[in-house]
Amino acid sequence: MAKLWPTGDELPGFKAVMMAFERANWAVGMKVLSCFALKLGFKPDFFTEAHDPMSPEYQSTLRLLHYMPMTDAKPEDYTGWRAGAHTDYDCLTLLHQRSGQGGLQLCPGKEAGAAELEWTDVEPLPGVITCNIGDMLRRWSDDQLLSTLHRVRMPRQDEYLGPRYSLPFFCQANRDAIVQGPRKVYDPITAHDYLQQRIAANFAK
Repeated sequence: MAKLWPTGDELPGFKAVMMAFERANWAVGMKVLSCFALKLGFKPDFFTEAHDPMSPEYQSTLRLLHYMPMTDAKPEDYTGWRAGAHTDYDCLTLLHQRSGQGGLQLCPGKEAGAAELEWTDVEPLPGVITCNIGDMLRRWSDDQLLSTLHRVRMPRQDEYLGPRYSLPFFCQANRDAIVQGPRKVYDPITAHDYLQQRIAANFAK
């Protein structure tokens, strides 16, 4: 983020608020992951140590997403997707949504491309964080924990048509963390190499 932060004159207090919010998300994410660690037979702090924010290899990420409003929209504009069906590459995603700005849908237990998908709307509620399991944790669990297939649909013409804002925090293990499950179903791989493989596979399609 060097030279990328807005200055205090441009946006007073922004950096302090975002840094505090990022760390609060990290703490929540580690509490959730510690529960998964115990179920998988790892030490309670197993995933916390693999997501160490003091390490130069830290790569968990907070994003601020802005979906554009449906200004002067044509009928065909309502037929697409704000974000197509996908799973996240990380271990765990914490998603904060703003009330009244829906569109998120989940299809738990299904693979992307599977037939007969049944989608469930996830309405944003005050104080509620939506947690999605990502592909890295799926591999780390030897497929005991499945990634959450999700998408963001376009609003219908009778719904709120303004901008949509959401804040996802992606718990991505440190670049040098070794990803291998308790049953050793998959060969060990660093978190960096795993993410690079997932990104490369996406662009190879």
